Amino acid sequence: MEAYAAELEQLLKQINSGDTARLQSATATLSSQYYSKVICIPALFEIASRHPDIGLRQLAAVELRKQVRKQGGNWWESLEEPYRNQIKQRLLEIIVVEPSKPVRHSLARVISEVAKVELSKERWGELITFLYTCCQSPTAGHREVGVYVLDTLFEVIADTLTDRIADLFLLFSKTLADPDSLEVRVTTLMALGKIADFIDPQAQNEIKAFRDLLPGMVAVLRDCLAQGDEDSAVKGFEVFDNLLVIEAPLLSRHISDLIQFFVGIGANRAYGGTVRVSALSFLMWSTVYQKNKLVKLKLISPIIGSIFPIAAEPEPEDDDEDSPGRLALQVINSLSTNLPPQQVFPDCMQLIVSYMQNPEPTARKAAMLAFGVLVDGCADHMRSKINELLPLLCNGLQDPENIVRRAACMALGSVAEELSEEIGQHHATLLPLIFNLLNDPSEKVQKSSTNALDAILEGLGDDINQYLPALMEKLVYLLDSGSNSVKGVVIACIGSAAHSAGDSFQPYFPQVMARLQSYMAITDKDVLDLRGLATDTVSAVAEAVGKEIFRPHMNATMSQAVQGLELDNNRLRECSYVFFSVMARVFEEEFAPFLTVIVPQLLKSCNEEEKNPTEWSGEAEDDQSISLDDEDDDHFPGFSLNNALAEEKETAADALGQIFEACRSAFMPYVHESVNTFVKLLGHYHESVRKSAVGSLLSFLLTFYKMSNPQKWAPGTPLQVPLHENVAGLAKASADAILNMLDDEDDRSVVAQAFNEYTEALKEMGPGALADRKQSLAELVLLVLQKEHKCQLDVELDDEMSDGSVLRRVPQRVEEDDEQAEYDAVLINSACDLVGAMANALGAEFAVYFQQLFPLIAKYYKKSRPVSDRSMATGVLAECAMGLKKGVTPFTNEMLQIMIRALADEEEEVRSNAAFGVGVLLEQSETDLTSFYPQILQLLRPLFEVQDGIPNMADNAAGAVCRMIVRNPSAVPLDQVLPVVMQHLPLKKDFEENEPVFRCVLQLLQNNNSYLLANMPALLNVFAQVLSPPENQLKDATRAEIIGLLKTLQTHHADSFQNMISGMQSQYATVLISLLQ
Repeated sequence: MEAYAAELEQLLKQINSGDTARLQSATATLSSQYYSKVICIPALFEIASRHPDIGLRQLAAVELRKQVRKQGGNWWESLEEPYRNQIKQRLLEIIVVEPSKPVRHSLARVISEVAKVELSKERWGELITFLYTCCQSPTAGHREVGVYVLDTLFEVIADTLTDRIADLFLLFSKTLADPDSLEVRVTTLMALGKIADFIDPQAQNEIKAFRDLLPGMVAVLRDCLAQGDEDSAVKGFEVFDNLLVIEAPLLSRHISDLIQFFVGIGANRAYGGTVRVSALSFLMWSTVYQKNKLVKLKLISPIIGSIFPIAAEPEPEDDDEDSPGRLALQVINSLSTNLPPQQVFPDCMQLIVSYMQNPEPTARKAAMLAFGVLVDGCADHMRSKINELLPLLCNGLQDPENIVRRAACMALGSVAEELSEEIGQHHATLLPLIFNLLNDPSEKVQKSSTNALDAILEGLGDDINQYLPALMEKLVYLLDSGSNSVKGVVIACIGSAAHSAGDSFQPYFPQVMARLQSYMAITDKDVLDLRGLATDTVSAVAEAVGKEIFRPHMNATMSQAVQGLELDNNRLRECSYVFFSVMARVFEEEFAPFLTVIVPQLLKSCNEEEKNPTEWSGEAEDDQSISLDDEDDDHFPGFSLNNALAEEKETAADALGQIFEACRSAFMPYVHESVNTFVKLLGHYHESVRKSAVGSLLSFLLTFYKMSNPQKWAPGTPLQVPLHENVAGLAKASADAILNMLDDEDDRSVVAQAFNEYTEALKEMGPGALADRKQSLAELVLLVLQKEHKCQLDVELDDEMSDGSVLRRVPQRVEEDDEQAEYDAVLINSACDLVGAMANALGAEFAVYFQQLFPLIAKYYKKSRPVSDRSMATGVLAECAMGLKKGVTPFTNEMLQIMIRALADEEEEVRSNAAFGVGVLLEQSETDLTSFYPQILQLLRPLFEVQDGIPNMADNAAGAVCRMIVRNPSAVPLDQVLPVVMQHLPLKKDFEENEPVFRCVLQLLQNNNSYLLANMPALLNVFAQVLSPPENQLKDATRAEIIGLLKTLQTHHADSFQNMISGMQSQYATVLISLLQ
């Protein structure tokens, strides 16, 4: 034993020597010859307890801990009992006399590992007694040891200690206020943070006891700051961050005081940046996990008022470095995304306007940056205000200070991403300002202005053509002469320009393509991001110019993209996968020869092994790496987060779905493995991967469906039009996998994505998409609309009931007061869209579900609700009426009252939806509603008269009037109504309403309506226009019926028909004659 221990000591000295070669040699020898024998445990203990060298004692203690926990504690158990007992006894003796703090901490972790084994077998009961005694010792060093060991025990055997929580609270109430040692107080704070994770949300006494300790915990943070121990303060802040997240309602009683405390620290420039950032982090997370409480206590305005001055502080040069100012902006962003915009937007905008008038450039910069982060959660709220808000951005873009101009560019980019259509409408104002900033002397302004330009171009459409010559000249110049950071955003901007320009981009193709291909050949690891961006942009250019023009470059660029996969760069692989997707979309079946190379790589990425950061276990106990850092090496031994790999999986899954859609039969050999991969990815820890898996799984289903050459589906079940056997099997497998995942899904965006994908699937393939799971899907939608789905159950709990009992975990209900965060509204909107799609797919049988869903949707039509909610409610109810057909009858009265109120709504979008809805309801319901006709016609009339309103409002009004005529022509004053409708024909945008319009017109003509017969030339003008391109103006049956009528007139009433033709406008007469030849 002595010789063995001496040899072991020499090897440890080699490790501590600092010589890399000796360290590697010693490590290999230890693993193969020494750590393979259990006798290494007492040998390491002897060195850790007796050696005079502190560094060697600590290293021995670290290694001892690893050996104790090896094989899940079985390695320790295999040691002879006398050795085990001796080590346990002496550990408690030496730790209280060990002078070195690092060694004491390492020995404490050894004690924890031993206790993990011993206490589970009901041995070593004296350990807890010893620790309690230490914690109450008059010697500060002993108290430090006792509390620290208890803290480490909670990392490994917390379950064993939970039955002692009451005693621990009593003990910690004393150590939390230790009169001599800050270390004792801080360690107690850390331990309390760990205990909190194990408090049952229903354990009233434990919750109350913990709450009573909170003031003392805050006092410890104050002590740390007062004594300049900022590292300990930051660790303490992290404890409070964790308290926000756990289920037990520990903070709610103190949240107001805590907000004030952390805001004060975050705003105090006397503290270091790390301390202030950590304090503001608590503030940010409180907006997520205590948002109801913040609203109830009216803390939102004070928070915003306190945050803006911090946002105006100077920023560090490094764009990736955290700073108080950047955290302040994150708080604003979190407020905007987690709270209703009515709670956040007014206060923020008031300060933004004020700060833009401040002579300090940093204040104006903060205003612009705040504007940019605010739009993330307030886009819909800001949509109608864009004309008022745009001057602020324009002023920022022209500010004399470059930091303000740059911030304004960043804000404009954010707004353009969220409100692309609205920003695109102001291109004449914005683009000259942006073009000017492309010449800015500041490289950072150049880069930010190019980013803003990129965002604007994405939504510009045909309006880009007038700018293309000057735009491309400038972008090519910057691509040739700019810095690498500028070149990156220029490359992306070229892709956006190509996307918007379409085939108008062809003149610029040669000069752009030559440059982009050179970037696709980059192998320098420092600038591989440029290669990735170029790969991405080449795909956008290919799609814009079309396959015939791009074909000469196809093989070369595919070869470069494939070679990029070998450069071991996640981001570059993502860009290559996007490239493959677009190439498949452009070349379709011609892409098939590349599948054997591409698809295995995509599947490999999807199936790449990775750790799940939401789970951890002590599987690292056999790790033989040598390290002195024993403080946190195993708090979460299995914790590994690789967002880059997750993003790669997301892109690969998307690509598989798109490539199958493009290549179809050639892809069939990979279908089975791909589907199994998607099902596996439904359980991935990252929400974006789960969303991609859902999307690709249902994309595969739709591709299969289209490949089966299906007949048009009919509403209802059992299916009137059977699915192909393979399609039915995939529909069943997809529905089972997705709906089972959704039952337990806790991310709202995943549920919303799944609902959106099912909405599209139902539109394409009808009830067959549901397989046999219509009940399950309806129940999920019901849960979401009731706001009781798991993804809507936030951590925040109510305080206490009047009798003192703690309430159960409940969903947040602040949104029931007519306000909800826009991020939450996305989920509700997707659920409502799915309701409409289910109604269309199931027909009258959907009434049994609609009975429960109707009141949940109807509550969103109230004047106090935002326009987006009111529009959604009327639109979805209209879709449901359309799908239910006669099945809507039981809901007629309630639905009609909503539609009548909505027809008088102040917002055009709502009135337009109501016009469609009331028309469908009057047409489909079996209830006699003719008594409402005069009132409804009176409400519809103003919709025809609005100038420059939304294009489909008058279309929907015309459709509604025509549905009323078809249902009961005698109840409509045709002589007054038809001239109004005729003046609006042909319809401008909503071509679906051409069906009721021309059904009505043809019916009236068959009945020899005098007004139409007297105005046949005008009606023939309309016929000529709807029979001309675009072809989607009419359905085939309606087109055929109109042409049939015209041919009948031409054949049997030649003279009259010729007179009608003579009365037409010449250009339409020519069209009509050519159609009839």
